[in-house]
Amino acid sequence: MSVVGSRFLDPRILAKLPNLELVAKRLVQGAFVGYHKSPDFGYSVEFVDHRDYAAGDDLRTVDWRVWARKDKYFVKRFEMESQLKATVILDTSRSMAFGEGPLTKLEYGSYLSACIAYLLIHQNDMAGLVTFDERVRQFVPPRGSRGHLRLILHALGQTQPGPATDVAAVCHHLAETIKTRGMVVLVSDLLDEPEAVLRSLQHFQHKKHDVIVFHTLDDAELELPYEELSNFRDLESGRRLAVDPAVFRAQYRGRMQGFCEEIRQGCLKTGIDYHLIRTSQPIESILNRFVAFRLRRSV
Repeated sequence: MSVVGSRFLDPRILAKLPNLELVAKRLVQGAFVGYHKSPDFGYSVEFVDHRDYAAGDDLRTVDWRVWARKDKYFVKRFEMESQLKATVILDTSRSMAFGEGPLTKLEYGSYLSACIAYLLIHQNDMAGLVTFDERVRQFVPPRGSRGHLRLILHALGQTQPGPATDVAAVCHHLAETIKTRGMVVLVSDLLDEPEAVLRSLQHFQHKKHDVIVFHTLDDAELELPYEELSNFRDLESGRRLAVDPAVFRAQYRGRMQGFCEEIRQGCLKTGIDYHLIRTSQPIESILNRFVAFRLRRSV
């Protein structure tokens, strides 16, 4: 029996994502040995340095070559590699239900979230999912099994557009809730006060998380392509306004560009990875460019 939400893990998309590895930019903490550098020391193949021998240390870690040269005991230290814990935070507010193309922003975000979770679990890391509008609706803690991926897909399949969003309040709450530092991936249209959103993202950074933002918007939101007098409805508040798009298209585009640029610059100044994506863009191309970007940043 197929899992509710399995449609968001499209084999045609996955087939175009060969050998991708999401690299954590910051040091991460985890319970198992994996691909990412840990702030802790343990046993692995990567030598770091020596320290003085102390009573009780495992004799297998003593560097006998150094002892032969210096007649003093030194212990070899190795850098432990840790499993990354990543939480994908998906905005499911009413505005995410908008879409002039084949997919709404919420559907696009669900596909993107499912693919990210798949990539993480496929590389033996842990993925979790949070859905929210004005508050958290679903919380699936990060785990690393293939069965856990089914839980994430099921949660995505159950998602429905909710009330108005409160990105800042929810992110502040999650920054205090997610205890183990790792990767936080926010998928949202960010239709909230930019300064408040940026402060909440910095809250994650204060908690030592690696923060990534996928600013997800529809082409129509960015371009306002309509020609005829239209009755526009605010998806968050429900208010309606009859306007002639041609009259204020240039002003609208300027303000929208300014909004996106304010978010982008705020993220850039604090080291948050920001990606403006359109729902008309193929998801596989977004992920390919994103992972290539992460790999460059990790060098």
